[in-house]
Amino acid sequence: MRSTRARALVSVVFVVAVLSACAQPSATAPGAPGAPNGDSPVSASSHPADPAAATNRGTVTGRVVGADGSPVAGVVVQPKSLESPARPIPELVVTTDKQGTFQWTLEPGRYEFQVQPVGASTTVRAAPQATTVTVGQTVTLDLRLG
Repeated sequence: MRSTRARALVSVVFVVAVLSACAQPSATAPGAPGAPNGDSPVSASSHPADPAAATNRGTVTGRVVGADGSPVAGVVVQPKSLESPARPIPELVVTTDKQGTFQWTLEPGRYEFQVQPVGASTTVRAAPQATTVTVGQTVTLDLRLG
């Protein structure tokens, strides 16, 4: 009986310790200084966990515009590795900001970028564009919805 109570007590202490660790404020909690806002992609380039890994990457920035040349906000810009084996894509989603701009930080290699409209009102797509990412370089890729 005593060992059962001791095990139960240890379990309770463990759970409380884990839960209290989860409740600690994070430097990247929404609204915290340095936290990404709704217009910023969460990216290895923003807050690299390993600074050495960030130096082994290149950047693709660009802008998505409509047929009339105006910026398109809130569309998903998705890269697809054209390498074999495929390069990992570090983020799930990057969307354009109010100015229609986006940014990806990727390992070197060839990628195809596609625009995926969000919502029922936007059904027009841009033709996929391919580019090569090189370490330490920034490639600018502008995509026009047709």
